[in-house]
This record gives sequence, C-alpha cells and structure tokens, in this order.
Amino acid sequence: MTNEARHMVIGGTGVIGHFVTRRLVEQGHRPVVITVSGDTSLIRDVEERVIIAKSDIVEGEALNMLVESHAITHITHLGANIGVEGNPVRSARVYVEGMVNVMEAARLNGVRRVVFTSTKGVYGPVKGEHSYPTYRPLTEDVQAAPATIRGSYKLASEHIGRIYRDRYGIEFAALRFASTIGPAKTQRHDSTSVHSKMIENSMLGIPCVINEGGDAVTDVIYNDDAARGIIAALEAGSLPEHVYNIGSGYGITLAEFAVGVQEHYPQATFEIGPGTQYLHPDTSGHCVLDIGRARRDLAFEPSYDSAATVAAYVSMMARIGVEPVAT
Repeated sequence: MTNEARHMVIGGTGVIGHFVTRRLVEQGHRPVVITVSGDTSLIRDVEERVIIAKSDIVEGEALNMLVESHAITHITHLGANIGVEGNPVRSARVYVEGMVNVMEAARLNGVRRVVFTSTKGVYGPVKGEHSYPTYRPLTEDVQAAPATIRGSYKLASEHIGRIYRDRYGIEFAALRFASTIGPAKTQRHDSTSVHSKMIENSMLGIPCVINEGGDAVTDVIYNDDAARGIIAALEAGSLPEHVYNIGSGYGITLAEFAVGVQEHYPQATFEIGPGTQYLHPDTSGHCVLDIGRARRDLAFEPSYDSAATVAAYVSMMARIGVEPVAT
C-alpha cells in the first residue's frame, strides 16, 4: 500500500475501528472516517490527522458523494448496529442495504478494494470435532450456518461483496474475526464481555467471579491484531479468496487468560466455575479458527499473547481516557 491510496474507514471511531484509523495515520495516510454517532473520543489524540464525516451508510447517495469527492481507492467497512436482535429491522438496513450502498459506491467510483469485517458467528453453533473437547480448527470451507440474526446479516454482506467482486472486478475480502478483546468494549457494547471483565476488575482490585465456562477453549484476539489483519488485507498484492479467518489460531481457557492478567496484576483473584460454555450457545463462541489462509495470502501473523494483550489493553485505556468498569 502506498501513500497514493486514499482510505475510507466506515466505523473508524469504534472499538476495533479506532485501531485501524491509528494504523493508517501511522503509515502517513489521512483517512476519511465515517461515524454515525459523531463520537470521536476514541481517536481524540489523532483526530486532527483524519477527515471526520458524520454519515450513515444506509444513505447511499451521501456515501457515494463522500467516496467520489475524496477520490477513495480503499474502503474498510466496520459499520455495525449494536443490539441487532432487539432491532432487526434497523439492523437489516445497516448490514444488508448498507453493504449494497458500500459496494455500489465502490463500483461507481472505481474503488480498488473493499475489506469487510465479518464474524465467526457466520459458522453458527460449533459442533462435533470443532467443539469441546477436541476443538479442531475451523477452516473457511466449513459450511456457514448462522443461528443468530447478526450472523445471518453478516453472511449476507459477505455474499453481496463476493457478487460485486465476481461481477464488477472489485477486489473484496471479508474477514471473520475470532472473539475480540479491546478497551471500551465493556463501556460501549457488552457489560458481560468476559475478558474485559477479567482485566478491568483486576485493574480496580475487585475479585472476578465467572460462574461457568472454565472448561471452554476459545480463540481470542486483541483488537490491534484484528486491525493488523485488516491492514494486511488492504495491503496484500492480491486476494485469491473472498473470505479469511482472522484470529490467534489457537484456543485458551479463562484460567490461561487469567495467568496473563496476573503477570500485570499479581494480586488479581479469579473464581471460574466449570462447564464448556460462557458465551451464548447460539454463537460460534467456543472454537478455534484456522488462520492458514490469512497467513498464506495476507502474510498475517498475530502478535499478542494473553500477557501482551493485557499490557496493551491497559495502556490504550490510558491513552484514550477510558476508565475501567466493575462488572
């Protein structure tokens, strides 16, 4: 990727998106960052080095004008709707209509590449050899069978991107992320985010009690590694496939993650109950992603283990001014 590239990051002020924005800024780009809410607090330290556009991807004409006026060549699409199950109609507009709008804007304006952030949730409930106790890594060729509305919408978005790739020649990749860990996830998304709870309770000196799931193994990835996967997809010379798993490539238990937390907070205490589930059974939560395809085609290699994740998480919280929350 050269500085001739012109980047748009849809959702570039979000919990994963701000890491993408930062990495592009560090590379010398001045990305156009699309935000629905207008909340730029997570990028306040680099805000002067980006172009902020308050817009909504369900407004196709407005999106098209932004892509055209800024001569965008690369789009990273992290746009999402929080609380999908509670508002499926709005979510359908964001995930499906919004995706069509993104791909149409790309088609009409000669955008070279679109990278879309999908989810392992498209695989649906993981069973058999891919689940407890063997956890055979899931490849992208495993049949997608989502059991949630969000997973279904994400899969539809993947198909829309693939069709535009095949029909119009737009370079496209959908990245299916493992369970993500990052600052502000608790504050913005989900107060029950287990790994955030383990870190933030420890920061506050509060015991962390997790009632069940101690036997579960889960592929987890720090949000900066997720952003590195996105950058890798933007920079790759070619995209032979349209779907790539992005994760650590291995699974850990909560107890193993706790060891990483205790490297930084030796006095942290954890009570973790038994069981093979701490995430909703309708999701693909407890599984390991095979990242061989991303290694081969994107030269992606994760860099954060549990201890490094905790250190980076705490450092970034201080940088963006997010306070820990007890849960």
